[in-house]
Formats: sequence, C-alpha cells, structure tokens
Amino acid sequence: MLNTPWEGKTVLVTGGSRGLGEAICRRFAREKCRVIVNCAHNAAAAEKLASEIGAVAYSCDISCEKDVQKMFESVGPVDILVNNARIDPYKRGADVTDGEWWDQVMQVNLKGAYLCAKFAFEDMKKKNWGRMIHISSLWAYQPANERMLSYAAAKSAMHALSRGYANLGAEFGITSNVLAPGLILTDLIMTRLTPEQLEKEMAGIPLGRGASTGEVADAVFKIADTPFLTGEIINLNGGAFMRA
Repeated sequence: MLNTPWEGKTVLVTGGSRGLGEAICRRFAREKCRVIVNCAHNAAAAEKLASEIGAVAYSCDISCEKDVQKMFESVGPVDILVNNARIDPYKRGADVTDGEWWDQVMQVNLKGAYLCAKFAFEDMKKKNWGRMIHISSLWAYQPANERMLSYAAAKSAMHALSRGYANLGAEFGITSNVLAPGLILTDLIMTRLTPEQLEKEMAGIPLGRGASTGEVADAVFKIADTPFLTGEIINLNGGAFMRA
C-alpha cells in the first residue's frame, strides 16, 4: 500500500471510543496516522478500537488540567487535535441541580476542549505545523430548549475558542476550524429515537436524511487536509439552515 502524506502524524481524538469519535479515529488510521483514542469512561471500547486500527488508547478526564498535561507528556507531540469529547445532554442524573449540570457540561465540553488545545498548541508550535478541528453542533445556532441550553452555550463558545487559536497559530502554520454537524446517525441516536421521532427529525432537513458518521469523519479529514482554511465554521447539516 502506498504511503500517504499523513503517515506517522499523531492524531489525538477526544471522545474517540464510539460513535463519531470512533469514525474519526478510523478515518485517520486509513491515512496511516498514529491515532490516540482518548476516552474518559469507556476504556474497554477504546482498547478494542485501538487494537483493530493499530492505535493507542488513553483514558483521561479532559476536564482535569493535570491529567491532560500527563496525557500529552505520555503520548508525545500531537500534530492533529480533534476536540470531539462531550457530555451527552440526555445523560443528566435525576439528582443533579441546574447549576451542577451547567458546571459539568462546561467542564468537559468547553474547558476540556480548551485544555487539549492549549497543550496541543505547544506541541504544534515546535514543528511550525498543526491542525485543530473542534466538533460543534447545529445547536450552537438554533434556540435551545431547557435540556440543551448548557450544551448549546458550550458549543457556541467553542467557536470563539477556535477563532482564537486560528489567530494565535497562523504564524506557526497551525490552523484551527470548527465543524458543526446537524443530525448524525450514530448508534446512540438510532436507539434513542423511535422511528416516528427519527422521521420527524429528517422531515426538517431538506436532503431528507441524517449524516452517517463516515460522512462527518470525511469532512473532518478534508478540513485537516485544507491548509488555507482557518478560523472558519463548516456547517454540515443537509441544508437545515435553509429552513431555520
């Protein structure tokens, strides 16, 4: 098999053990990258994926600065960071107060993304090259319901984070961009929504369907593979904005 321009580059994918994160890991592994599958709680799945694609699994709570620093010291210099980890807005415990939930979501979805970017940035500056792709959501734009409010706020703030690193990284050949998908047909979504609910969701999308995880992973790779693109938000939602 022919070598690729990406062979040997280290890619860290946070929240990489399942769903979209898994698809992103597999996409970069196809390019012969050295993939780091980060997870917080699903170590067995991360190890399984890593063994299948020749990657390295690393369990780390990205909301803890010391743990993130240790992770970056352990895995070595990172060339490409994909900030994909998040707290699922549907996983809130019944005994968690509004304020506690807000803090939990911001700790992972925003602070965690910042910490990973902070340490990756130092690695990238030394090489005068780097790519950051931050996974946002359609929820960063549309009015949020009560359940999604903290999630939407964190994703909106991620856009500012990305623009900041695009500005800081420009002189070092480091790009930073956001990918904001709409409905992604992950295993979790397919089990969470009834066929009727899924049909309703798709009815609001001009293309009449959701995206596969592979399609979104391809978009992540294309962003990384476009060196003149930085500070931008790429929307991948099947035309949902046209009906907003």
